[in-house]
Amino acid sequence: MNKKQIAITLGLMCVLLTSGIIVQINTIKKNSISNNIKTSNNDLRDEVLKWKERYERTYMELQESENKLEQVRQEASKDNNSFVEMEQELKSMNSLLGLTDLTGEGIIITVADNENASIKDGDLLKDELVHNLDIIELVNELKNTGAEAISINGQRVISTTAIDCVGAVITVNGVKINSPFTISAIGNKERLNGITRPGAYIEFMEEYGITVEVKKSSEVTIPKYNKVMNAKYMSIKK
Repeated sequence: MNKKQIAITLGLMCVLLTSGIIVQINTIKKNSISNNIKTSNNDLRDEVLKWKERYERTYMELQESENKLEQVRQEASKDNNSFVEMEQELKSMNSLLGLTDLTGEGIIITVADNENASIKDGDLLKDELVHNLDIIELVNELKNTGAEAISINGQRVISTTAIDCVGAVITVNGVKINSPFTISAIGNKERLNGITRPGAYIEFMEEYGITVEVKKSSEVTIPKYNKVMNAKYMSIKK
């Protein structure tokens, strides 16, 4: 065998040896990556299970605490009539403040912009559109006719409720609402229906093509006020 053949043979052997080493290295890398992924997945699963167990344990403890509290309240109410009276008074006060969901007879008013009205040249003050002042007027009339609770598109009206106008959008309690507007009121439905009397504000709105529908109902539902009530300036006098 001459030198040329020997060189070729050695070259082929080096190529085969190098290829084998590369294949072995890639196999080791793949196995290592696969093992790392499996380890990570197992660790993640274990962590999720731990948090799930913590949540279930905490939830059970909360349920037990609520059950114990209810038992204490029931036991206290059996032996203490004043406690029952205080609890009823608290519920009544929360209702007046708007902090509880309410249901009762009343009326539901649906108000919508004149369907033929169009805003041109930025004219947002057209009488054919429903404005915040229209909603305020209707709310005031409802209060004057004995409404005990009022909501506008699901927003509870309380003493601090602001009904504002931002461009073509009305906001109630800071929440944007659009036409059609649904005003729900709880009270004597026959008396509240007096809002439809001749010469009332609804008649004025209808003159501009605004659609107003008033429906009496034996079961009107009004949600509670869902924001934080803060008193910045008033305090209890000692």
